[in-house]
Amino acid sequence: MTNQPDVTAILTGHSEGLMAGPAARSLLEAVKHAGDIGISCEIIAVLDRADALTKGVVRKAFGDNATYIESSAGDPAGARNAGIGAAKGRYACFLDADDLWSENWITESYTAAEERPDAVFHSACNIIFGGNHFIFWHIDSESPHCDPDYLDFRNYWDALCFAKLEIFRRFPFRLNDLASGFGHEDWLWNAVTVDAGIPHKPVPGTIHFKRARPGSQMEKVDELGGVRFPVDETTLRC
Repeated sequence: MTNQPDVTAILTGHSEGLMAGPAARSLLEAVKHAGDIGISCEIIAVLDRADALTKGVVRKAFGDNATYIESSAGDPAGARNAGIGAAKGRYACFLDADDLWSENWITESYTAAEERPDAVFHSACNIIFGGNHFIFWHIDSESPHCDPDYLDFRNYWDALCFAKLEIFRRFPFRLNDLASGFGHEDWLWNAVTVDAGIPHKPVPGTIHFKRARPGSQMEKVDELGGVRFPVDETTLRC
């Protein structure tokens, strides 16, 4: 019998191609940084309708150090749910295969979560590169500057978060529904968890580098003028 890992690090790959290489390396560096202070990690790579180049790059980067899942969801929400379904860690976190973590992401998030296991954690800031270039800072939902009603109009946080595995299993992500204009799935997930009383908190000193990619689900939802479904008992049907 093996011991339960502290953290499951989940990489989701679709058609990121060569960009999956730097993403996988940043995940491996964060896992090593965590391991150096005794935080044990497992790696899951979800290849969701991934093209041959993305599959090859991810498998070469991780080798035998990851569990591979072939998913047919064709959606970032479904890919994340597939990873959570296979996860064994006490905590879990996500990385898209064209984004990057700062080396200290797992280490600092784990430390923060051990103090507040009831919360969801986000990077202190995101640096956007690729099709757009900007920086935004994640707000603390327990701060007096955070307005929960803002989530009716815009998203405060993204999906590259860190939390107890049981939180992700209690609140699965809902698939984007581009035909009805629904998206983004992380916006809804954030609203649902906040409504359930789960705090969302930035982790000081951490950064995520996120690629704005032409043709991505995010761009497709933006082009359709995506909306957020109301928070009710049917919200998270996947």
